[in-house]
Amino acid sequence: MRINLLRGHEKQGERRLLIRTGIRCAFAALLVMAFAATSTQAQDNALAKFVGRWDVRVKTLQPQKPDLTYIETYEWMLDRKFVRARTEGKSDGTEDMVVIGYDQKVNGYPFWIFSSSGTFLYLTPGTWDARNRTMEWKSPPLLDVSYQARCTLDDNTRRCTLVLKNWLGKVLLEQESIAVRRND
Repeated sequence: MRINLLRGHEKQGERRLLIRTGIRCAFAALLVMAFAATSTQAQDNALAKFVGRWDVRVKTLQPQKPDLTYIETYEWMLDRKFVRARTEGKSDGTEDMVVIGYDQKVNGYPFWIFSSSGTFLYLTPGTWDARNRTMEWKSPPLLDVSYQARCTLDDNTRRCTLVLKNWLGKVLLEQESIAVRRND
């Protein structure tokens, strides 16, 4: 009899352990789902800051060029996975298309600019600092051309800088821009 009683207690203990383990797994799954939802929400909120119509002024510091002015319109595309912008009325006669996305694997924001001049620029996934409302892109090491770009955003203003350097550290392009949200 004693053996049977011990086996009964062992089974009850196993059941309790299974129930506790199941509760822990369910709790862990809820935490993972909450984190994934927060992560998706975070990337969605960062990209949403770009959405809208903007009056843009770009000042090219190196090489010196006249300021560029234009309107830029950002909108969601592809099931809110990307934000796409198109320029209109650029003072130099060109037009651009910009795409920003979110790469969950690296928790970053890749950035592409395509120009009617035939040039394009790809920035490896940047980081979003929600506290400072800043998105920043830095080139990976060992490239022939290095870059650093940063945009600080509030609800109605976006201030950006871009610096491109060659492998010797000589500045090839340095720009500052300000974009103000339009009310139309």
